[in-house]
Amino acid sequence: MPLNEEVISAVAIGNLKAISEQPAMLSNLAHANLIANTNLSQQNAVANQQSLNELNISILAKAANTISNLQPLEARSAVDILSNNELAQTIADLKSTVQAFASAPPQS
Repeated sequence: MPLNEEVISAVAIGNLKAISEQPAMLSNLAHANLIANTNLSQQNAVANQQSLNELNISILAKAANTISNLQPLEARSAVDILSNNELAQTIADLKSTVQAFASAPPQS
């Protein structure tokens, strides 16, 4: 049974069309994969940045809390370190004592 020439031509044209469209379909698929991967990458970067921002906020809050909530001993130690210099006070006392005796009139 011989095949009709039109059927053979239609099948050949259909095969040619399918074969010729395959590179475009593969290119579209690769492009879609690239876009999806870029989108996931950007979402990951934003999520990581948000996590880092939240970590920075918690570190700053902890540091501020540590500084502002000093215990009595820590507060007194800080005041002593910044304003209380025992050696300087002792030297000043000795200097004023020597000056007091040096400027006093001699007693007869």
